[in-house]
Amino acid sequence: MRIQATLAAAAALFAAGAVAQDKITLTNGDVLTGTIKSMADGKVVIASPALGDVTVPLDKVGDMTTAAQVKLETKTGDLLQRRLLGIEAGNLKMEGATTSLPLADLGQINPPDKKEPEWIGALKVSGLYATGNTERKAGGLALDASRRSEADRISFDAAWDYGQDKDQTTREWTLTQRRTGGGLKYDYFLTKRWYALANARVLGDTLARLDLRFTSGAGLGYTWIEDGKTTFVTEAGLSYLNENYRPDSSGNVDPSVDYVAIRAAYKLTHELSKTSRIVHGVEAFPSTESSDDIYLQSKSELVTSLTDSMLASVSHVFDYDNTPATGQDRGDHRVLLSIGWSF
Repeated sequence: MRIQATLAAAAALFAAGAVAQDKITLTNGDVLTGTIKSMADGKVVIASPALGDVTVPLDKVGDMTTAAQVKLETKTGDLLQRRLLGIEAGNLKMEGATTSLPLADLGQINPPDKKEPEWIGALKVSGLYATGNTERKAGGLALDASRRSEADRISFDAAWDYGQDKDQTTREWTLTQRRTGGGLKYDYFLTKRWYALANARVLGDTLARLDLRFTSGAGLGYTWIEDGKTTFVTEAGLSYLNENYRPDSSGNVDPSVDYVAIRAAYKLTHELSKTSRIVHGVEAFPSTESSDDIYLQSKSELVTSLTDSMLASVSHVFDYDNTPATGQDRGDHRVLLSIGWSF
């Protein structure tokens, strides 16, 4: 009698387990049972004990029930956790809900957990020390970082370059490079392609007699390509530009310059391989007040990963100021070879 009772209890439990399954009834009358794993992009995935994972278009589903609660995300981003009781007149009936959810408003079932936005970027260093017929010391640091969420993106960069040469006759060190700059940019996504932006940038260059160049503005950006391998964006807007200069060897100082400029920019990032990518961008500030006033910067960089966290890069930076300090060149070219660490 005890054995019979045990077998009866086991059979009851097995039957209960077999009954307690999710069920999808197709519009043609076919029925699939198992566990509904997910729904996204208009397709439902159910794990069938006999067939494995089966993907069904949502428009082919006539009815749908679950044995336990599932997570539901609406197309507006609201999250619910309910047991599904069926579909009636295009609406999803849910346990414990006073109203039903239109299928047209359902975004996902059991959406993946969203990761918190993380900062990613790289810190790069460069250096040179030479002695003998040429005595030279130079060094540089560069940092770039960005954080992206579904709603917005923050980007930050900073760079410092310094160099000295020793005169073989006077044995005195002469400054050959002292340049410091940085920028901050905020993008707010309006659609998958359009975004509003605000940005600010500062730069000081001793050899160009530029004490400080400051730009700040706002505008719109458009993402033309973003396919995981290539990203190409263009941006346009208005910026305020202000330049202050250092005195020359005679103590003369050029008057400061400030004007409202149109900011036009583009940036291209392309993966050449799993370990290498090229980055190229241009940012220009033509004045709205005088056609003679224009500043632009162009940067091209080839980056190669050496290890999971270590990288090497070679970059070319071109700065052009149509109205530089008196006696200074309009254009500056710099080629930098760096190693660094990504995070």
